[in-house]
Amino acid sequence: MVLSSQAGRLKKLIQANEVLASIESLVDLLPQLLRLAQDVTGAEASSIMLYNKEKNVLEFALAMNDVLSEMSMNILKTRIELPLGKGIAGWVALHKESLNVVDAQNDSRFSREADKKTGFETRCILCVPIIHKGELQGVVQVLNSSAKDCFNIEDQELLESFGHLAGVALVRSELMIQRLDQQKFETQLEAASRIQKQFNPKTPELSGGNHIWGNSVPAQFVGGDLYDFIPNSDGSWYVYVADVSGKGLPAALIMSALWTRIRAAAVKELSPNGMMEEINKAAFEFMGGEVFATMVLARFYPETGKCSYCVAGHPAPLLVADGEVKEMDRPHGLPVGILDDGEFGLAEIYLEEGQSLIVVTDGVDEARNKDKDFFGTERLAEALKIAVKPPLGKSLLKAVSRWRGKTPPNDDTTVIEIYKS
Repeated sequence: MVLSSQAGRLKKLIQANEVLASIESLVDLLPQLLRLAQDVTGAEASSIMLYNKEKNVLEFALAMNDVLSEMSMNILKTRIELPLGKGIAGWVALHKESLNVVDAQNDSRFSREADKKTGFETRCILCVPIIHKGELQGVVQVLNSSAKDCFNIEDQELLESFGHLAGVALVRSELMIQRLDQQKFETQLEAASRIQKQFNPKTPELSGGNHIWGNSVPAQFVGGDLYDFIPNSDGSWYVYVADVSGKGLPAALIMSALWTRIRAAAVKELSPNGMMEEINKAAFEFMGGEVFATMVLARFYPETGKCSYCVAGHPAPLLVADGEVKEMDRPHGLPVGILDDGEFGLAEIYLEEGQSLIVVTDGVDEARNKDKDFFGTERLAEALKIAVKPPLGKSLLKAVSRWRGKTPPNDDTTVIEIYKS
């Protein structure tokens, strides 16, 4: 329906604003944009092209025509790219200015290709840029005024006003898509976090006052720290912590693969250094030297308190006894996954009543507060000294959390502990 009065068309523009404000989906928005553009200008046809900033081209989005058949319109539904400056639409996009062409067939900028393919005769074109906060979003054009020979200045002003509304609507639609994508991604990460928590072992119940404990807090939804407790047939336990280089989802994927390799190697019930060699070979196969993991792997014998361990590029274990914190021997060993034939030294300790053997990842001592100061090894040791009762690692993690305050974690934080009470 052609609106005969300027007041009527202004009313239509206000209605257009209300309609566009209620639409958030780009699929639903574009047809409404074109229908409204035709209504406010009284045009026979319309089209919209959106600006692809990465390619610096206009891309055909949708066309509407009240004259052509559906078969003819299907010809226009192929993907078309138009460089800025080419054609009427390209000129408008390049200059960010409206263009009212009263005689399209004799304008050198006009391309007759679409008319030839569809049989439609373009007499006049009114094309305006769609701009939001100075940024080009696309162009909208209407063809052939149905009530007069060509479009006039009032039509141009109306379509320009409509173009501003369309710019806001397009930006809002894009933001909505981004928000939905972000929500979807966060939902997936939350699911990944729940899955990753299944890798954390349950705290085993040991006899004779022996205990094994651990906890891990990822810096993001998921992390690259890993710990596990694996029982052996002779009553001993493999206890280890690993820290995959990096953090977030990539590190978590490597972590899950490493967990599988370690579980497979544990079946052989090797010595800690033998186990570490098996793990290193397996890690090199899928890491290829590009990613690595530091580790401490111990084999703990509850009956005797014997604990033999290997270190692969990781901070040395800490022994807490009689209110003192001592750094244990750190036998030679590179992080796993760097070389395919790594060798690992072996150290040994016998835990006695009241003693704790603690291993932390670097997310503990390198935790930062709002002033970007590190938690550091001195605060780490002090937190263990003043801990009231084991597992001392619980008190340590609380101390780190207090130190960090509201500052987001900069790395995964993991502590494991073997102790006798």
